[in-house]
Amino acid sequence: MRQTAGFGLFLALLASTATAQTPRITLGRAVELALDRNFAIKQAANNVQRDQAGVLSAYGNFAPTVSLTSSWSGGEQYVNGVALGSSDVRSLSMGLGARMTLFDGFANTSSFTSASATANASEYTLGRTRQTVSSQAQRLYYEVLRTRKLLEIAKLNIDYSSKQLDRVKETARLGSASLVNVYQQQSQVGSDEVRLVQAQNDYDLAQSNLAAYLALDMFQEYTIDDPSIPAEIDSVEMVRFRILSTDLRSFVDQAFDRRPDYQSAKESFRATQASVTAARSSYYPTISASASYGYNGRTITDAPASSTIIHQNVGGTVNHLIVPISARTGSSEFKNFKDNASLNWSLSLSLPLFSGFKTNESVERAQVAERNAEEGLRETERRIMVELKTAVLQLGAAVKSYEAAQRSYQFQEQNLKVNQEKYNVGSGTLLDLLFAQNGYTNSQVVRINAVYQYLNAKSQFELAVGTLPQ
Repeated sequence: MRQTAGFGLFLALLASTATAQTPRITLGRAVELALDRNFAIKQAANNVQRDQAGVLSAYGNFAPTVSLTSSWSGGEQYVNGVALGSSDVRSLSMGLGARMTLFDGFANTSSFTSASATANASEYTLGRTRQTVSSQAQRLYYEVLRTRKLLEIAKLNIDYSSKQLDRVKETARLGSASLVNVYQQQSQVGSDEVRLVQAQNDYDLAQSNLAAYLALDMFQEYTIDDPSIPAEIDSVEMVRFRILSTDLRSFVDQAFDRRPDYQSAKESFRATQASVTAARSSYYPTISASASYGYNGRTITDAPASSTIIHQNVGGTVNHLIVPISARTGSSEFKNFKDNASLNWSLSLSLPLFSGFKTNESVERAQVAERNAEEGLRETERRIMVELKTAVLQLGAAVKSYEAAQRSYQFQEQNLKVNQEKYNVGSGTLLDLLFAQNGYTNSQVVRINAVYQYLNAKSQFELAVGTLPQ
């Protein structure tokens, strides 16, 4: 007996240890994981870095370009294999130069404005992406909780139906009930078993979808639970949302101020406006200034110190060539490197007269992009108003659905109690009890669905207004 008790205690401890090692994920943790691992957010963040590099490049257009040059060269001429001393020349030079554009038809300033607006648009796009991912993570998390509650109801129903079947069988054996009642109850148990299988599958699928979205280990078990999520909706909160939903205009203005995607559309439009100015800069002259400073050294071979006679026999004729032998007595180019310095500066103006209509094409393309961006901004405004109107309607419908589901649940609960008592005392039929049981089960399902319908509608409303955290 003691061994059996000890073995049972060991199994209990083992089960509790396994439960303790199972990672627990709350709603806040799920949102954090989604924001940290979602590929769309990472792509948007990469785009921000890319566009910020463009801002730095545009800012560099205001600064001069600086270059450092250096060269070393030499050469020697040979005649019939003999070096000519006077041809031996070696040179070394090094210089530092700078060039700066003073005026380019406002191309620099317009390019900087366009790059800054593009970078701002990318940052706003990143913010909206984070809000969308946060909303989707909440929806998937609520789906896990919803399907789990439905699974719990299915398990309770199958337990209740099985016990009721045992009771009907016993009463039929004693002659107090007919076999029809047994068959009816067996049919009910079969229906409840089908519902249990479906509920279990829905719950497993919801867990799998959440784990995939959060990039979790698919083979790891997780505890999805958050006590802060209410099982019922606060009536005060529902009244507050019902009042707020009547002032749609204030929510539209609030969405225009807070939604990152609208701000991104505005920045994109501003970038295209600057691009038009940059394209028109080719009609104006360009003024630039440059300066350079450098050193150079040079070695030239001195006059020949001696010569030699070379005899050539060309076609039977003997030619006598006198070739000097070089004497390298000149100073090295490295020694006289700093003896020769030079300073140069210049100011230049360039006025384009004809570019083969390239400038006209660039301006036209920039203007088309500007008009398209303006239309995109207007479309974003319309889309925000539609999304906000839809979110308000869904939230209002969710409130009404929950209130109706709550009333139905209370009625079906009392109806089941009454029919159970009537059946227990023999004044009610089994069919009435089965109807009451099914009605109560359906009211539980509708009530749970209404709760999470409201939570999802609330999340979509916050997404439409732009108040979800980034």
